[in-house]
Amino acid sequence: MKTILVTGGIGSGKSEVCRHLVSRGIPVYDSDARTKRLYDEVQGLAARVDAALGGGMLDAEGRLDRKALAAAIFSDREALRRLEAVVHPEVLADFLRWRDAQDAAAVVMESAIAADLPLFKGVFDHVILVDAPEDIRLERACSRDGAPREAVLRRIRAQHQDPGLADAVIVNDSTLEVLCSRTDKALEKLVYLQLNNNEEKMKTDLSKILSVSGQHGLYQYIAQARNGVIAESLADGKRTVFDMRSRITTLADIAIFTSEGELRLKDVFGALHEALGDADAPGAKSSPDELKSLFAKAVPDYDEDRFYVSHMKKVVEWYNDLKAHASLEFVEEEEEAEADAEPSPDPANE
Repeated sequence: MKTILVTGGIGSGKSEVCRHLVSRGIPVYDSDARTKRLYDEVQGLAARVDAALGGGMLDAEGRLDRKALAAAIFSDREALRRLEAVVHPEVLADFLRWRDAQDAAAVVMESAIAADLPLFKGVFDHVILVDAPEDIRLERACSRDGAPREAVLRRIRAQHQDPGLADAVIVNDSTLEVLCSRTDKALEKLVYLQLNNNEEKMKTDLSKILSVSGQHGLYQYIAQARNGVIAESLADGKRTVFDMRSRITTLADIAIFTSEGELRLKDVFGALHEALGDADAPGAKSSPDELKSLFAKAVPDYDEDRFYVSHMKKVVEWYNDLKAHASLEFVEEEEEAEADAEPSPDPANE
């Protein structure tokens, strides 16, 4: 069973995403609604909240006064922190009990803040961020809540959603039908493909391996962000958002020149592996003669007039990165993808 967090700011549409997930048979834990119930269901919780906030939080029957609570934490970050210190452990315990009672391929928590809470670290296998342009979020929230635009805008800008923490980003800027389709794709990627293709998961998909101009090493594509691409360093796992100005090339789109035409990088790596066995390739700082000798052995028909030592250096760097941090066994490309792809023949122009 996969545990997924669906998060997003006000007006992003995360609740619509969760409603669609429920229709697909994925149980969803609504953290906001459940927290409100916990105040009444967990013995002593209301009293502990009252004590943490200095009193005045209970009504005549000893129940939590929601209006008094909202007033106490409004614009008071310290009061909010004290409230969260009492409530969040109860929410986590309740969620874990709920999760253990489910029987599904995946379960979901819907929460705007759980991704940033240290207490929830390690709970989720994957994080899905639902996002939308600010003007769309503003219009949705104002229409739904009847709140003043200035107040909603302050809430939007006060919320911080880090796309670098997400395994998938669903951009909700179109119709409900499009949103559901994008949700299905994310679900397929994060749940069903991983459950049904364990063998394939161990292979490297070069269409998801990125070279970014000006950046050292290789990156793995994680998700599309609103203004760029989220990618994860193969070497250290650090995630970065590269904007539209970044020069990004997938290794699947690169080939080298030979006397017989173009040879895709996947096949070049295979030839290098056959020539080297379990040894690493010579480093990029190796002498030109050493690099030429390697490629003369691995790809004897490489075109000396169009495949230069500078290209060889990049190829061996990539080869060693994949060998160290991924796999030299590659996912086979579908015939249609191979027919449509136009490889960039010059590794220097990624």
